[in-house]
Amino acid sequence: MAWWDAFSRRGTPTPKPLPTRAERQPNALTAAAAPVTSPRNSLIRNTDGWQEEAWNYHETLGEFRYAVDWESKMLSRVRLFAAKLEPGADEPVRAEAGAAVDLLTNMAGGVAGQATIMDGLGTQLSVPGEGYVIVENVNGVERWSVRSIDEVRVARGRYEVTDENAVNGANVWRPLAPDSLNPLRVWRPNKRWHHIADSPARAARSTMRELELVNRHIIAQYLSRLASAGVWLVPDGVSFPTKEEFADAPDPFFAEWIEIASTAINTPGTAAAVVPIPVKVPGEWIDKIRHLDFTLKIDDQIIAKRESAIKRLASQLNLPAEVLLGMGDVNHWGAWQLEEGALKTNIAPEAELIAQALTTGYLQPRLRASGVEDWANWVVWYDMSELTLRPDRSGDAILLYDRMEINGTALRRETGFDEADKPSDEELKEQGLKVIIKTLPSGGPSALGVLTGQRVDITSVTPDGAAPAKAPAPDAEPAPEGERNPPDSGQADQAATNRIRELAAEVRQGRMVKQAQALHAVRFATGRPPELLHPDLCSQHAYSCPFTHAALKLHNLPRPGTSGVYEARLDSFGRFTIGQLSPLLDTSSFFSTTRSSANGLAHSRG
Repeated sequence: MAWWDAFSRRGTPTPKPLPTRAERQPNALTAAAAPVTSPRNSLIRNTDGWQEEAWNYHETLGEFRYAVDWESKMLSRVRLFAAKLEPGADEPVRAEAGAAVDLLTNMAGGVAGQATIMDGLGTQLSVPGEGYVIVENVNGVERWSVRSIDEVRVARGRYEVTDENAVNGANVWRPLAPDSLNPLRVWRPNKRWHHIADSPARAARSTMRELELVNRHIIAQYLSRLASAGVWLVPDGVSFPTKEEFADAPDPFFAEWIEIASTAINTPGTAAAVVPIPVKVPGEWIDKIRHLDFTLKIDDQIIAKRESAIKRLASQLNLPAEVLLGMGDVNHWGAWQLEEGALKTNIAPEAELIAQALTTGYLQPRLRASGVEDWANWVVWYDMSELTLRPDRSGDAILLYDRMEINGTALRRETGFDEADKPSDEELKEQGLKVIIKTLPSGGPSALGVLTGQRVDITSVTPDGAAPAKAPAPDAEPAPEGERNPPDSGQADQAATNRIRELAAEVRQGRMVKQAQALHAVRFATGRPPELLHPDLCSQHAYSCPFTHAALKLHNLPRPGTSGVYEARLDSFGRFTIGQLSPLLDTSSFFSTTRSSANGLAHSRG
């Protein structure tokens, strides 16, 4: 049995035996699923000059290295899965079981290995534009790796790769393990010559050359000894007083000067490092002693050239320019939009290219060799959900949930929780009872009795709490067991539920009374419909507020002659009335509910 037969689906007919190595004909598709027979030189590429230059910049130019790493790290977060082509579907449909799912689940050792493969291919596609996926069968276990075109060759009638275990980085070649797959070439095709690889680095080389030259120019000025120290010109006939310990030196003064400079360097931050050296010389020689400065000032033009080169490089590489230039004044909303655009225009095409290569070079040949009849309908596809950055909508979700516009599932999703956090019926009942105990004193005894499991006489509880339930006397003896009436748990629960509903209705009624009595306001402005303003009392219950329903026909009210904020009240019959103009009324904490023909009532802060 061949080593890939372990992935064949149960229940499928046993495939015909594969031809022997002598009978097997080379085929570009099936060869990727069969052990290596005869190497094909056409699969192996030699490094072009521009690719060598791009690799050099990847090693030495930090800006280019950062851009390449950004793309490869983004690709490492893309997840691969098996999908099937379905008529009429925009994308392949993800499968949950089958031989293809088993192959993709175990590919490269799982998610961690696949992330490493995606990372490596991202670098290869960004720098030389091509690379190889090597799949070796070592003792029945697949070992995956990504190799550059410099690490794969044909020699002595076999494929060879550089030995990753070579000592001291020596370039040692070793053959592929027996029974391995042919090297899978993954490349970004050139728009003119399809078989030639291409990458953004090829066209950006001139900009990288300019940037490297500017960086070298600036570094040379910092490192130059002449630029940093200069020359001190002293007339030959001038002598300086020196200490006796330096008297035997060829030039005592300069020997003492070097000693003082060394002390200042070794003790930075002290007075000795900044206090000038006093020297007495004849007056006629003072103007002859001077310091000759060779410093080449790093002017603004050099810095501007470097910034210009970086900007041009950012626009030429396969990433959003803001990633290389920095976000600057872009806020977090703008950053999210940039990431979304990068996913669609930069990362998705690279993921599709890799998925297509793995489909034709790995998945479909393996399925075909395993006897899967519809192997041509299976593809490798990708999921970028781990890269998707979404704005924080938890606040809006809470408001919409309180207004009964979304369900609990949507609320948990937008606030970062999952369905495992959904409260059970018992937990929900317990939370409701606690709310009643906290907010409604008259319902406290009944809710407490249900919550604690103790029977409480709820018939004596009135809405105003005038007659609370009587508790048994501390010294009262319990009735004999035979004289007790067995409680009916079903009836008790139903009575408690009905009482809870009654108490909730009382809470709503009391809240609505307070809302009807609270001062509201109406804002009139030229060219705009009237706007009802609610106080904070209505913040969580705006749509049940009596003012909201009374003001549905607010546009039919006569408009006052002066724009501004007017007091609004409800009369004894619940009719909406407009009061006096109140320019001093503080409505900064008020919010408005307006009528929308498309969406019903819309809520916004005033």
